[in-house]
Amino acid sequence: MASISTLRGEPRFVRWALAESVSIVGTMQTTVALPLLVYQTTGSAASTGALTAIRVVPYLLFGLIAGPLADRGNRRLLIIGGNVAEGLLVATIPLAAAFDALTMTHVYAVALLSATAFVFSDAAVFGAVPALVGRDRIAAANGLLGSLASGAEIIGPVAAGVLIATAGTTTTIAINAGTFLVAAAIQSTIGGNFRPEGATATGAPERTRHQLARARRFIREQTTLRVLLVVGFANSFAFGAVLGLLVPFAVRQFELPDDDGRIAVLYAALGIGGLIAGLALPRVFHVDRIRRVAPACLAAAGASVAALLAAPSIWLAAIAVGAFSLAISLLIVVGITYRQTVTPDDLRSTVNVIGRMISWGGQPFGAATGAVVAELASVRIAYGVAVAVLLVDATAAAVALRRGRHISMGVEGASAVEV
Repeated sequence: MASISTLRGEPRFVRWALAESVSIVGTMQTTVALPLLVYQTTGSAASTGALTAIRVVPYLLFGLIAGPLADRGNRRLLIIGGNVAEGLLVATIPLAAAFDALTMTHVYAVALLSATAFVFSDAAVFGAVPALVGRDRIAAANGLLGSLASGAEIIGPVAAGVLIATAGTTTTIAINAGTFLVAAAIQSTIGGNFRPEGATATGAPERTRHQLARARRFIREQTTLRVLLVVGFANSFAFGAVLGLLVPFAVRQFELPDDDGRIAVLYAALGIGGLIAGLALPRVFHVDRIRRVAPACLAAAGASVAALLAAPSIWLAAIAVGAFSLAISLLIVVGITYRQTVTPDDLRSTVNVIGRMISWGGQPFGAATGAVVAELASVRIAYGVAVAVLLVDATAAAVALRRGRHISMGVEGASAVEV
């Protein structure tokens, strides 16, 4: 396994990592500020949960277009363009607020459109990282990027808590808009197009259908890959329910004001868990360990949500949230790294976008289900549903992964064997 330290001396990768970190710091500020803005305005857990669901919908609508386009086109331009679009869209929220013209329809529209821009840049990223570092260092690169991203996810919510308490939510969102543009500027200094040699950007429908057909065949041939996608859907369902209701949970469970900066501690805990997961990935990841790692992560995530429900203070709740994030994040990066490692370069974006669509497809359903259950019953019961989903998913994954068509990485490359 390649060492993380070998990547730190490569200027192109360092600039890439810096741009990602800057963008995520701002994104996490908005991840805290936007739900608070909605909850402060509406007082509704359902409306707050709906925001999480809305941000995932574009992936389901446009993923099958974005994946083949990223495999055939200039991934660099897609990534930079996506960041610029997100920055300009998010900037309209504080601008509208400054003129006292901000509505919830505007907020939801920005969430939807900025998430659409993200679909195309994210599809390109799946192929760009392996192009930057090579197949042998994908796990090391993902581990380092995951750690940096999680560090940014810690800094972002802490900064958001301070900014929200001192300057307000719209100012926090304005800062986020600027970070997208800064990230795009840094990425523009990295040369290359991050796509397979000889690939061309053609929008012909028949090329898209052919690319999708190849990707589907590849997925069908690998039982382990298919199981991980199904596991990811259920995992995402539970994550959507938990994340979408984190603000209402903190406010109601611990009787906090809805603008209390301590709410950001829970989001910072999400980042800490992700940071540990990123550091652990290079040591944990190996294709032969997938069958043990996936069920263990799901079971740990379920136990963590149960601990969250039992937490008597927001500080102990933050520990439970951190453990939940560790388990969820490790499973996510293991799944992504597995797909990037075993998939041919000219299918990486398409296969990974399909994986993201299936996995993330659970998040809006989870967020919506959690919001409805919270409205009809309580947030605690909604979280109980998430616990049940995770534990059932862990059991099913353990059984399904016992045998399957599995990729073994040998000296000559990847080969499929029955295990």
